Amino acid sequence: MNYALVTGSSRGIGRGIALALADRGFDIVVNGRAETAQMAETCREIEARGRRAVGLAADVSDLSAQAALIARAEDALGAPLTALVANAGVGPLRKADILDTRPDSWDHVMDCNAKAVFFLAQTFARHLLARDRAPGVCHSICIVSSVSAFAASTDKAEYCVSKAAAGMVAKTFAQRLAPEGIQVFDIQPGIIETDLSRPVLEQYGRMIEEQGITLVPRFGQPDEVGRVVAAAASGDLPYCVGQTLRPDGGLTLQRL
Repeated sequence: MNYALVTGSSRGIGRGIALALADRGFDIVVNGRAETAQMAETCREIEARGRRAVGLAADVSDLSAQAALIARAEDALGAPLTALVANAGVGPLRKADILDTRPDSWDHVMDCNAKAVFFLAQTFARHLLARDRAPGVCHSICIVSSVSAFAASTDKAEYCVSKAAAGMVAKTFAQRLAPEGIQVFDIQPGIIETDLSRPVLEQYGRMIEEQGITLVPRFGQPDEVGRVVAAAASGDLPYCVGQTLRPDGGLTLQRL
């Protein structure tokens, strides 16, 4: 049996990941900053798939709460976690030219998208290494960064830096944990249709239609990101270490 904690999974990409994992037989801890109707709905959708779901509110950017979240997750499921999906993230406080970026927005994205991810991965890794793990069960950490880790945007530079940092968190933990039998992946979604992305979808839609910025001529969907994570967390990529997986419709494919 597999058990996953998916941070930031009340809605959007996190919900898509949680549902895809449920489809692969995982019981899920759904996490958000607060208990909301969206969290409850995600739990209901997981249970409709025949899996157990528990909603736990916690702010993962509060480092002092991270170990308690993992302990609460295992208590609620009655079983040890096998997978962590560090999906929770925030955007910049404001979109602004790089020459006008302010320290408050820098700190906002770095604290959640990089610092919190690093120490949550560390806490989970220590937890796994401190206990016996069932042989033949995949144990994994998937860090959801963004194609913004790779593709620069001068009007949200601090966000790009934070996601590049998250990608390096995945690589360094992969190097450390692969010999211990724990797989780590960097998941870099492209333009995914969610509530959070809705304000920019019209702009990106024109770019897809007129400039062909994605080779698959449409927006991605949360479940398509979820299926990538589910494959990684289920052990379908057994000889891969620290790989960057990009469900982005070809957005970042280099072309001539």
